[in-house]
Amino acid sequence: MNIHSLTPPRAQTWLRALLFAAILGGCGGGVDSGGTGGAATYANGPITGSGSIIVNGVRFDDSAAAISDDSGPGRNRSELKLGMVVEVQGSAISTDTAGDKSSTATSIKFNSELLGRVDSLDANTPRTSLVVIGQPVAITATTVFDDGIVGGASALALNDVVEVYALYNSATGQYTATRVERKSGPPNEFRIRGKVSAFDPTARTFNIGTEQISYASPADLPTGFTNGQIVRIRVNSARTNLTWTATRLREGTSLPDDKSHARIEGIVNAIASPTAFDVDGRRVTTTAAVAGLALGKRVEVEGTMNGSVLEAITVSVEADSGNTENQFVGPIEAKATPPLLTITVKGQVISYTSGVDIRPSGSTVADLVVGRPVDVRATLVNGNQLQATRITLK
Repeated sequence: MNIHSLTPPRAQTWLRALLFAAILGGCGGGVDSGGTGGAATYANGPITGSGSIIVNGVRFDDSAAAISDDSGPGRNRSELKLGMVVEVQGSAISTDTAGDKSSTATSIKFNSELLGRVDSLDANTPRTSLVVIGQPVAITATTVFDDGIVGGASALALNDVVEVYALYNSATGQYTATRVERKSGPPNEFRIRGKVSAFDPTARTFNIGTEQISYASPADLPTGFTNGQIVRIRVNSARTNLTWTATRLREGTSLPDDKSHARIEGIVNAIASPTAFDVDGRRVTTTAAVAGLALGKRVEVEGTMNGSVLEAITVSVEADSGNTENQFVGPIEAKATPPLLTITVKGQVISYTSGVDIRPSGSTVADLVVGRPVDVRATLVNGNQLQATRITLK
């Protein structure tokens, strides 16, 4: 059996655990370098590129996908933005001669973790954290800010209403922001996805972090509601006696289908043993200990679902200092010449220098002409500026 190795979507050091045939022996099939043996694909993580969308190192054709969010179906693919955390259902993954992985998405769902007011901001330069609707949010070099927040977190102010896409650590209650958007006005409802604590069925209250939330009736609660459960909540945007009033409560963790090929990215929030740990509430098992694995680490896991357990083929532990490498595939839509060198691909304005790595060998910036198909790798600067590190002419 050939082990299907995860293509890393980031230019950084990865720690890998490659596992053996025992994993797939119990799952009814092998995985080779050409795809996933016909199994449907599930991917969960931030969007790191477009052309169509790129999630967990896989390019998903979204042209015929059903797009939805927490409010339901009927969303548009134009709403899918860099840094949004999405769940993708698609066809088996194929790998081309260049090693690029692709799939055809049948459905894409995007969901934020928080929508609410900024309660506090740190004094660091640049800012590294803020508190939104009582929840601590970490800002990193890879956090994407929408175009209306020029300069990243430093442009935010107290009481701004923001929507935060993030990877959630239920062990600490911290959210690592992958995308932040500022809203033009206060909505009627705020939203939180988090872990239940201090559940009091008599008082009909519970906490998410330090925030107390009340509900009207036991019938409003999702099945099995208890302390430790991760839920999605909508609350009235105004508190009464320091308590938020829930308008909707739903289960907050989704599982890939049994026997599907799954690729998930998230934070390790529990370690049961050297070969069993949880990523955002999902149990992952391995046949060998994973080097560098620890609580709070950001990981990518690839494997096959066996019931509710993801049996890992590959586990990649992200280096703390690593930067996300974003990818944009498509024709050059616009080009700006000195003093500002930029090209626009899939609606993204990407800057480059005269010495940028252009492939194949012998290519120059003169080859960057409108209409030319390209594959651009770029890193994020100041939250919403993209700097090309490599441009490949297609």
